[in-house]
Amino acid sequence: MGGLPMDANNVPYFSIITITLNDLSGLRSTRASIEEQSLHDFEWIVIDGASTDGTVDELRDCHLPNFSYISEKDRGLYDAMNKGLERVRGQYVIFMNSADCFAGPSVLEVVRQRIEATQERLAIVFGDGIERTADSGLVLKPARPIHWLNYGMHTHHQAMFYSRDSLSGLTYDESFKVSADYDLTCRIYRRHAASLAVDIPICIFLRGGQSNKRAGLGRSDNWRVQRDVLRHSLGRRILTRMAYLVSYVIRKELRPVYDWLRFQRVHPQG
Repeated sequence: MGGLPMDANNVPYFSIITITLNDLSGLRSTRASIEEQSLHDFEWIVIDGASTDGTVDELRDCHLPNFSYISEKDRGLYDAMNKGLERVRGQYVIFMNSADCFAGPSVLEVVRQRIEATQERLAIVFGDGIERTADSGLVLKPARPIHWLNYGMHTHHQAMFYSRDSLSGLTYDESFKVSADYDLTCRIYRRHAASLAVDIPICIFLRGGQSNKRAGLGRSDNWRVQRDVLRHSLGRRILTRMAYLVSYVIRKELRPVYDWLRFQRVHPQG
């Protein structure tokens, strides 16, 4: 494990975990958005899958406080994410993977202010996501209410903070192909845990991730979560699957209409 020595008595407020593999330029973008945060009470943990593109040299030369990394082979994304969870010390955890960025320099500061204003033991804190389109435009996708988890993910994984307490005893289930993040979030949600929606965009990421490219697998994964974790009836799961198919057709055949209804053009927040 590399990086600067950690102060065992200094517990950071946030833990930021970044998963990367042979994406040096994306990692640099993520690092820049982390370094520009106005609040510095965080640790940054990078889990690299034994990259060969210069990533390890980049990590070795990083001298941020409370920074650590490992570079070794893994079994895939969710194994790498679990390695990150094993190392967190912060009160709240967020994944900001390679090429993902915070939506502006004040994100962590504002989120901390909102958390502390509630004076509650929150399990999940979430906000909106900004997607970067193929033409480098930015579109805002507002988060839905937390109960939308009964249908699917209510916001992007990169726009969610989990309290370390809520993650106790939990890991990402590697048997899922696409939706281990949905599974983990629903397992926390099923505990009737308190949540908080913050009305700011949290992340910027490139449109067209695994959940979009492997939508069919995602729907199958979601069926399993809704059956085994949320305990939905067969009838309810069938209705949800039908709604997925309608949404898929609209996105594929009427994409401009879908985008007009669901997104709006934005600029990053400062």
